[in-house]
Amino acid sequence: MKPHTKLLAAVSAFGVGLALSSTVTQADIVIGGLLETSGPVASLGAPGLEGAKLAVKQVNEAGGIDGEQVRFININTESDNTASVSATRKLISQEKVVGIIGAMNSGSSYAIIDFVQRAGVPLISNGGSRGIALPAEEKPFIFVAPLTDLLVQSVILSDMKAKGITKIAVLNSDSGFGTSGEEQLEHHVADYGIEIVVQKTFGNSDTDMTPQLLDIRNSDAEAVVLWSTGPAQAIATRNFRQLDLDLPFYLSHAANDFNFIKLTEGAADGVLIPSSKLYVKEDLPASDPQKEAIETFATGYEAEYGQSPATFAGNGYDAAMLLMQAIDAADLTDPKLIRDAIETTQDHVGVTAVYTYSPEDHFGAQADSVVLLTVEDGKFVIKD
Repeated sequence: MKPHTKLLAAVSAFGVGLALSSTVTQADIVIGGLLETSGPVASLGAPGLEGAKLAVKQVNEAGGIDGEQVRFININTESDNTASVSATRKLISQEKVVGIIGAMNSGSSYAIIDFVQRAGVPLISNGGSRGIALPAEEKPFIFVAPLTDLLVQSVILSDMKAKGITKIAVLNSDSGFGTSGEEQLEHHVADYGIEIVVQKTFGNSDTDMTPQLLDIRNSDAEAVVLWSTGPAQAIATRNFRQLDLDLPFYLSHAANDFNFIKLTEGAADGVLIPSSKLYVKEDLPASDPQKEAIETFATGYEAEYGQSPATFAGNGYDAAMLLMQAIDAADLTDPKLIRDAIETTQDHVGVTAVYTYSPEDHFGAQADSVVLLTVEDGKFVIKD
């Protein structure tokens, strides 16, 4: 099996400031995507798709995989579970893909697991819920690329412990991501000497979370954790500020997005968000193992799309690179061998994280890839 770094080295040597072609004339290797460009999490899926397409273009311009071009077929699942299953069936049965990346929506990722498992095609999900890939021995073809709920919660809970916070409130959406995050908190807060004194749920399409926040205000919580995605988390943040709640306000990693700041209309300043390092790359020391990879990715993305990349663009880029690197390492387009190659990936330096997978760990992202950010004057900065 080839070293897992070979493909990345070829891309790096060829450079990212390329006049990237918009089409591939002949493709011998086909991979699929389930990245959402409409629906509740389109703000995550759209940049994720851009990142994935950039990764494929860079690999093709660098010569492809063993001289063969890669064709990437993405189907917009519209953040809908039924549509996700139909899209997965089409990618596997009709397009004959050798691997799939996506969806960004945790609920959609859960919905397609059984079909993917039966088909024996590797899936690298961009959903942030650990349950997508648990237990690994029962889901051998399912992997996760982004930062997971448990990983980022360890950063949040450690910060709370350092501040002497022992009682918290949890506000979460009823989505797969929201409920999974709440369940993980329930399971692990006691390890940090913390108790959840009130927990409230809202509909992912709700437009006012004031009633739930009023109950939280009337509790003895010393901090609040919001676990949601999309516009709902911005609405909840605005409601939080409107009630003048003077408590530390922690959000999930789904909030590390420029759109979140914009949608809060100035209410995001002071929130606390566990995040990848993309938005603070200039502040990273030269010794940080991800600094060069992040800067290289950002340069290539800005050249291609004319704007700075969102965190979710990095998620899509990493998932695509991890899959193509595994195809390269496997030497063949046999999905089972590609699956094996993903599982043996070691110290892959990505944009979102440094990844190491194993038969017991299908999450990959390492803890030191996470930083705690806050928002100051509408910009992400590392929390002191």
